[in-house]
Amino acid sequence: MPGTRMRMQWRPDAGRLVTLMAIGFGMTVVITRLYLMASGYPKIGGSTYHIAHALFGGLLLVISCVLQLMSSGRTAIVWAAILAGVGLGLFIDEVGKFITADNDYFFPLAAPIIYLAFLIIVAAARYAASRRLRSADLMLGALTEEVGDMVSARMTRRRRETLLAELDLVRVDRLDEPRRELAAALRAYLRAVPCDTEPPLTARALGIARGAERRLLPLPLVRVLLITVLLGHGLWTLLRLVLAVVVISGWSSPWSELDHMLDVTDGHGWKALSGLGIAAIAEAVVGIGCVAGAVAWLRGNEDRGVRLGIWTSVVSLTVVNVFASYFSQFLTVFTAIAEAVLLWALLRYRDRSSRSGADEPREPAALADTVPVPESARVPESAVG
Repeated sequence: MPGTRMRMQWRPDAGRLVTLMAIGFGMTVVITRLYLMASGYPKIGGSTYHIAHALFGGLLLVISCVLQLMSSGRTAIVWAAILAGVGLGLFIDEVGKFITADNDYFFPLAAPIIYLAFLIIVAAARYAASRRLRSADLMLGALTEEVGDMVSARMTRRRRETLLAELDLVRVDRLDEPRRELAAALRAYLRAVPCDTEPPLTARALGIARGAERRLLPLPLVRVLLITVLLGHGLWTLLRLVLAVVVISGWSSPWSELDHMLDVTDGHGWKALSGLGIAAIAEAVVGIGCVAGAVAWLRGNEDRGVRLGIWTSVVSLTVVNVFASYFSQFLTVFTAIAEAVLLWALLRYRDRSSRSGADEPREPAALADTVPVPESARVPESAVG
């Protein structure tokens, strides 16, 4: 229709799909690098040709696009997200060859580019997970597509409750009559559709994992572990920073391997010191923040300690590792994995702590109504007044 503005619909599960893509991307780059290092960087194609794995990445990206265009349903979109992440990982792993005249796979700038691309996808996943549609018609359109995807898939009780809750958020009073009827039809369908009484395998596995977490990792133990890790991580970061400054300034230790590990400027020249300076400042902030968070936690300010730990992990993942990857190449990957695990553990602890706090009674007097009173202690009604 002339004058009609076309608007894109935002999928309700966009955050999960982009997260799957980010996981496939990150794991593909790490596994590819480890495999090439372990196998001595083999080549496919003999002496005449060289079939780079970027071609396989491009092929997977094409398959992902075709899968979305030709197929419908939740299974197709999930596989498309996974294939897109794996294909992008294989493609961008060879970015060093694309930006250099001599096709240098090990060009130092390749690692920061790959790391930044991964951070952008993770940021897009977090944005998609937190974004909520404001327009009633767009929300209804997204839910219609979501319910349509579930027609040929297994509908679980939890999924139905989630879709009904999202449908309740649609401002029906802002819709015209045909769209109101559509919303009512969707609600009637969701209430009438048969659901699996048995939870899917992933839900059962998640329940078992959470039960094991409660038994093996109670909150007091996790609290001690996180404080210890934050304190150790902060002190080691500051010590490593001081030793690196000492080695770069000209001091040499009796161990040449230690000097080579600490002197990150070796082979890069002094032109890279600007980036090194930014990384050093950010790393100092990370070290001080980790120590301050552990100390605040020990002094009883748990909320401040957890927040400092989370933010210092974010700074390290988004600033320090970007510059550090230029100097230490893909050894930074293992540091990033460890810090990502620490960030996840802090977020998980905060979530578990808030849930346990919500389950606890706020007023001890409220328990009086649930405690049985012995017959001998009861006061006869005739004696009241």
